[in-house]
Amino acid sequence: MKSYRMGWIAFSILLLLAGCQHQPAEIGLTAVSAGYQKQQAENQKNPEFAEQNTEVITDLVNEVVELRFQRAGEALASHLSEACRERFIAANQVVTGTDYGLARVGKLESCTILTINDNTVLAQINASYGDTPSAYTLVLTLIREDQTWLVDQMRWMENDQSPRSPVESAEQLAKAYQKAVLSQDYARLASLYNITAEPEGLLFWSTVRITDCEIMAQKIQTGQACFQLQFTVADPGMSQLKKGTSTAWLWCRRQPQQDGESISGWIIEGLMTKQPPTSWWQS
Repeated sequence: MKSYRMGWIAFSILLLLAGCQHQPAEIGLTAVSAGYQKQQAENQKNPEFAEQNTEVITDLVNEVVELRFQRAGEALASHLSEACRERFIAANQVVTGTDYGLARVGKLESCTILTINDNTVLAQINASYGDTPSAYTLVLTLIREDQTWLVDQMRWMENDQSPRSPVESAEQLAKAYQKAVLSQDYARLASLYNITAEPEGLLFWSTVRITDCEIMAQKIQTGQACFQLQFTVADPGMSQLKKGTSTAWLWCRRQPQQDGESISGWIIEGLMTKQPPTSWWQS
């Protein structure tokens, strides 16, 4: 009898664990993958350059930021990798019609480096345009060429983000999400989730590169919606997405205003591993 009871307890535990493993989990906005965390832990044991080159990296970041706010585009380009310089020129051509012309000169007040981790730098920038103060978060990805550190990617986010108008339909929300993940627009993603954009989120999305995002199926009700999305991922970075093609479910909800009567718009509840259970639709 005792062995039977012990066997039944073990079987019950297995069922419980199996049930937990199959519960939907959030994988989308800033949920760092276990594989990435493990790799970072290994990197901390054998740092590539952070400990030995902190001063060199700090000087490079300060120089790059200063040149950006001085609108010294050609000098700034000399600190960029070839691929980054090509993107830099292409962006300038769209805005100013020149290779190195930068719009909007500003005054740099301070550049504070928050973290240096492997080849990535996270910094806080305080600046002003005339009498208007501005605050930015900056993520720089660095590479080393011919014993020189160069910037391979720059991503900026203005910390004082203006409120965005509500998304009026679930379809608009899904399309806005598609556009944001393809352009790595973390600030827009945060607004779609109705949360405050944080520096760590910008760092997270600077590592992820999604080349395609398609809606495969959808279910929309009065106040809730779910979209089955197929992602083509070139680099999962910190994310729990997998390289190549994979599927996830975007859970969305219509958000009531504070008075509890009218409707303010649609927000994302999460990018999940599974579609919503019946209980979610009834909540």
